[in-house]
Amino acid sequence: MNTKLLITMLTALVLTSPLSHAESADKKSERVHYKCHLRLDDNSEVVHQFVSVGETKAEFQKSLPGSTLYTENGEDALIETVYHCVTKKQRFKTKQAIELEANTPF
Repeated sequence: MNTKLLITMLTALVLTSPLSHAESADKKSERVHYKCHLRLDDNSEVVHQFVSVGETKAEFQKSLPGSTLYTENGEDALIETVYHCVTKKQRFKTKQAIELEANTPF
C-alpha cells in the first residue's frame, strides 16, 4: 500500500512540475503597462507610458533614469528623475501628475 502511494505521489510531482515551470516562465514574460511621472533633462515634467517585461515595478523604475525618451515634437530627451510609476489602470496620487496626465494625449 505504501508503495502505491509513493508511486502516485511521484507521478503527480513529475506531471505537475513542467506546468508550474511554464507558469513561472509566463509570469517572467508578462507585459505590464506603466505610466510614469518624470522630469526630463530640460527640467520639464511629463507623464509617459511604458511597457515592461519581466521586471518588478521597482526594478523598472530604477532602470529609467538616463534613458532616452522621444518627445511629441520628435526630439529626444533624457529622463533625469522618476517621481513615481503606476500601472496603466491605476490613478496617480499627486495633483501635479494627475494634471499632467489630463493634458497628455495617449
